[in-house]
Amino acid sequence: MKKLNAGVIIVQFLGMIILINGILQLKLYTVSEKVICIRNPFQNQKPHYCSTLFPTREAVLDFWPSVFIWIFFGLLIGIFFVGFLNWKRKLSSGNTILVAIALYLLLRLKFFRKEIFSHFFRPIREALSDDFGTQCLIEGIIFTVIGLCVLYYSVNSKYLHSKNDINDH
Repeated sequence: MKKLNAGVIIVQFLGMIILINGILQLKLYTVSEKVICIRNPFQNQKPHYCSTLFPTREAVLDFWPSVFIWIFFGLLIGIFFVGFLNWKRKLSSGNTILVAIALYLLLRLKFFRKEIFSHFFRPIREALSDDFGTQCLIEGIIFTVIGLCVLYYSVNSKYLHSKNDINDH
């Protein structure tokens, strides 16, 4: 078994953050009308519009958990992808475990719920569109693709591996 590779772990960690944020943005796109009603109920100027989307108080209370579960799904998808890539390139399984633990800690700190990463790109997405749903779609597609590319690059980059690793393949 090979040793842990700090460069690979850092790049995979960053790729996973981008991937999870992209998956969350894609989920927000699918429920963008409900998000707009919850965040700013008076924006639509129709008093009964939000009440049709959320007929009961329980529907409002159940909404955010049904959205934020996709953060966990994104984590699972990413960990399986990272694990597969590390296994395919015969890297240490410790890389995958450390990335998973670090991301779990970010989940516990509500890093993704607060959309901290997405705030940096808010001016760009607002410049591309005025519609919240379209903004989430654009950001979700871009971040998901970039996250997958970064994860792929993390195991296939000659810059992140030592000469011994390259000679072993």
